[in-house]
Amino acid sequence: MRLVDSGYVEKWQRDRSTPLPARAKKAAAVVADRLRARAYLHNAEVGANVRITGRPRIRNEGRLVIGDNCHFRSIVATLELYVAPGAQMIMGKEVHLNSGNTFAAFSRVELGDRVEVAPHVTVYDTTFHDLYERHVLPEPRPVIIEDDVWLGTKSTILPGVRIGRGAVVVAHALVTRDVEPFTIVSGVPAEPVAELDPRKFVVPATA
Repeated sequence: MRLVDSGYVEKWQRDRSTPLPARAKKAAAVVADRLRARAYLHNAEVGANVRITGRPRIRNEGRLVIGDNCHFRSIVATLELYVAPGAQMIMGKEVHLNSGNTFAAFSRVELGDRVEVAPHVTVYDTTFHDLYERHVLPEPRPVIIEDDVWLGTKSTILPGVRIGRGAVVVAHALVTRDVEPFTIVSGVPAEPVAELDPRKFVVPATA
């Protein structure tokens, strides 16, 4: 994991109009975030340019894969990632996680490329307790979140859900079943409220 690469050199050059002290402070913060990612993700499979801001709680007892250019923020509240023994948590390129996010994988949790996760979002692939035998861990069901999905603040994604590409989950929604691509869902339980036009969807040039 290199701390400085061509992408950051280009950003430094693009910021030429910014006063040098501000540029230097920004560059130092980026390097610190890269070092922090190296420390917190030492036993994960990590791509290029991964950053961590703040202090997350990460416990990886299975397989944790982080793609290129991901940025995890754990500032206002703790970001938590847990991967159980034998489980997998896979995140694609340019995934942004935020303060207060909680992700737990007992089987498989997968995020595609360019997934945006607002603060205090919860994603589990198990409910942790059976309704009657509450000391029994129910069979986990994989959660798949496809490319370009946006999860709004304090939304919850339940086990077994697949969210299609480009979908938007509105703040505070409880997603109990699959969401079609380019669909906006809202409510408890979440229901479709609108559709996006895939022809207008823009994928960043850096993807």
